[in-house]
This record gives sequence, C-alpha cells and structure tokens, in this order.
Amino acid sequence: MSRDFEVIVVGAGPAGSMMIKELAKRKIRALCIEKEVEVGYTNKSTAATPLDTFETFEIPRELGFDDAGGFRIFGPTEVCVKEFPATIGRLLMFREVKQYLIKEAIRSGAHLMLGTEVIDVLEEDGKVIGVTYKGFEGKGELTANIVVDASGPSSVLAARLGLWKKRPEQLGVAFEYFLDNAKPDKGPAGCFFLDFFMGSNVAPGGYGWIFPTSSTQVKAGMCKLNPAFRVPNEMSQKKYFQKIWEENSQIKNAQPFEIHECAHYITGGTNVSVKNGFMAIGDSVSKVNPIWGEGVRASFYSATFAAQAIDEAKKHNDYSEKRLSLYDQLWKKRLGKNWSLSKIVYDVLYNSKDDQLDAFIRILKKVDSATLQRLYLGKATKKDYFFALRLAPGFMNKDIISATMKTIIS
Repeated sequence: MSRDFEVIVVGAGPAGSMMIKELAKRKIRALCIEKEVEVGYTNKSTAATPLDTFETFEIPRELGFDDAGGFRIFGPTEVCVKEFPATIGRLLMFREVKQYLIKEAIRSGAHLMLGTEVIDVLEEDGKVIGVTYKGFEGKGELTANIVVDASGPSSVLAARLGLWKKRPEQLGVAFEYFLDNAKPDKGPAGCFFLDFFMGSNVAPGGYGWIFPTSSTQVKAGMCKLNPAFRVPNEMSQKKYFQKIWEENSQIKNAQPFEIHECAHYITGGTNVSVKNGFMAIGDSVSKVNPIWGEGVRASFYSATFAAQAIDEAKKHNDYSEKRLSLYDQLWKKRLGKNWSLSKIVYDVLYNSKDDQLDAFIRILKKVDSATLQRLYLGKATKKDYFFALRLAPGFMNKDIISATMKTIIS
C-alpha cells in the first residue's frame, strides 16, 4: 500500500532534528512534524556536552560556546578539582544546533510541518501506519511505513503505546538562569571549569551548577534528579540557588537575560523502544544519562542508531518490530553497559547523605583524568571499572558493589 512518507518523525528537538537529518542523508523520504512554529524552541537545555559529541556527530565548532578544560565538584566538606590537558567539552548553542540539523535535512530533501501537533497514531492489523494531526496546517491524517516518536519527555506516542509508563517519582526537574556580567574562574591552562555543587544544604537529591559560556556569561541553575529524596526543612530549588548566587564570586554581580526550565524522567531508558511500524528515540523513552541528566548526546546516538535500523528495514521492506529491534541492539552494544552502571550510581548518589557524597568525591579525586573521561563516555575498559569499584566502599554498600561487579562482567 502506498504511504504519504516513508518515515514521519514527531518532534524537532535534538533527537528529532538529528533523526530527520540522518534519514534525509540516506535519501529516505521523511517528514518532521513540530508543534512549535519555529525550530529551536523551546530553548531550555543547558546542553553541556563532551567534546566527543562535536566530533562524533560532526557538529561545527561555531555552534558551541567557549571551551571547558576541567570540572570542580564542591561537596559538603570535600572538593574535587580536575583540569585536563585539553578541552573536555563545551556548551552547545542549543537553539542554533537544532536549526542547523534541520536545515541540513531540508537541503537533503526532508519535509517539515511547523506549528502542528500530533494527536495520535493510526493503526492497522497491529501495525502503526501513520498519525493524526492538528494545528497551523489544519487537521488531517498522514501515513508512513514508520512513525518515530521524538517528542521528548512528553512522550506523546511511546507512553500511549505502552513502551513505558511515566511515573512522577522518576521525574527530575531543573531550572537555570543564563547570566551576564559574570566572572567565571579559569584554571592555569586558561580554560573554564564546569562547577557542580552537591550536599543536603545545597541541592538535596540533585546538584547546582555554574557552567561558563564566555568570559562574561554563564548558565547557572539547580536540579533535583531524585524527587523522592527529601531532607528536613527542605527549601525550594530557587531558594537553594539563591544562596549560591549570593555567595559565589563568579555570579554574585550577574543578572539573568533568560530563564530555562526542563524536566526529564530518569529511568535508565527502556529496553524495548520499537513496535511494528513504530520507534521511539531520545527523551521520549527516557534515554538520558542517569548520573548528570545529560540528554543531548544520548539523543544524537539514539537518532543515529534508529536511522541505521530504518535503513536496514527499507532494504528488506520489513518494518516489523523484529526488524526494527536492530535499533535497540545498537544502543545496547554501544551504551547499554554504561547506562546500566550509571543508573546504579544514580540510585546511590541521589539517595546519599552528606558523608556518602563526600566519599563519592574522594573517589573522583583518586581516579586519573583519562579514566574519568572513558568512564563517562562509555568507552571504559573492565580494568577502568574495577579500578573505580575498588574505591567504592564508603559510598556503596557490599550488595551494591556486588551488583555492579556483575554488570561489569556481563
């Protein structure tokens, strides 16, 4: 049966914009439906990401802010300072990156519908065959061989189709200010630090941050990644951040010109992200790094793997769940173990009392910079994992250490 498109992508966020670009590059006739009237909004992500993101996904350097060459974690009593011999990452220009990807897709033949909301899927004989929509382009139906949910945490289709269940107790929330007239610190090598603030008196169940974008501007905010963790007389995130704002010399005299708010479900992601004629990528199936809540790089990987699976499905004219499961297999092979281990660390870290947080920071101080990078990027060896695990007593109990060891070996 003839379809309107080979693929319909729902959402033009980081996952959707990368997805439509990858499909167009492969000459797959695809449509991206975006509810906002302008690609790039909402512009809500801090978008701090390793340098590896720029290199792996061919993101132009000019779409990033100034280089970061190290990080500092300020705990209840412990402080970890790591300065690397070269740039470790930078903040993406979030709006501009999404527009860049969409424009690349358009030049390769992709189609877009803006100001249009997808309402539901069309199904036939147990297969997803299209979507219904309404908005600036009116109301209607469109058919496709595959529908891809890239709608972010709202998960407008994936949750409805039963791929996962959104649970309020797993919803991490955050806000940040984009501040000017800041004076961010630099290390001896001349690069900025990414600063994290942790502890029950600073950010219970989460962390605060100051991430420089230039010599006068920073993104600074507060997140609660584990909403179930509470402390006595807990204040609002805004009040906790206000204390950092008033006391930290880097931002004491700074003022905001933007406010960003966002939320992510922190679950470690779904094991199954496909159905017959359907796939879900990025935040729509909670593919967010559990430790720090980084989602952009994961969304790019998710979109790239999904595009590879669609390309293979097209070659075989087979859009079944079994054929599309290549996407989940690629994800598991590249990031599965790293994600599982990150979820274990998340479960301990964001349920930790102050003495455990200090123990975590002491571990980081003992791990060399190269190993830390490999651990975070999912490129660590078993030797790297076991080295870190030997330092874990005081942060993890014996049962969790044992479970972590089994995950490493598997």
